[in-house]
Amino acid sequence: MQGILDTIEGLIPMQDIIDYGFDFINNLGIIEQVVGLLVLAIVVVLGTFELVKKLSKILIVVLILGGLWFLYSGGFLDGIIGW
Repeated sequence: MQGILDTIEGLIPMQDIIDYGFDFINNLGIIEQVVGLLVLAIVVVLGTFELVKKLSKILIVVLILGGLWFLYSGGFLDGIIGW
């Protein structure tokens, strides 16, 4: 496992990218940093709400399918299906 991580770190110089990003943000003015932080916060909040909406829809579908499976496996739907 460590060999795979070393190979990936050799192909993609992540530390250089992180250092470049940190230096870029440090060289911005305070107003630019505040505006960037506000935009980032808005994106994170909106993304979180979208994720919750999508996951709740998926959860409802999974619960309905699970309930139907339990009804079918318990034999409660035999009269409706006609088996």
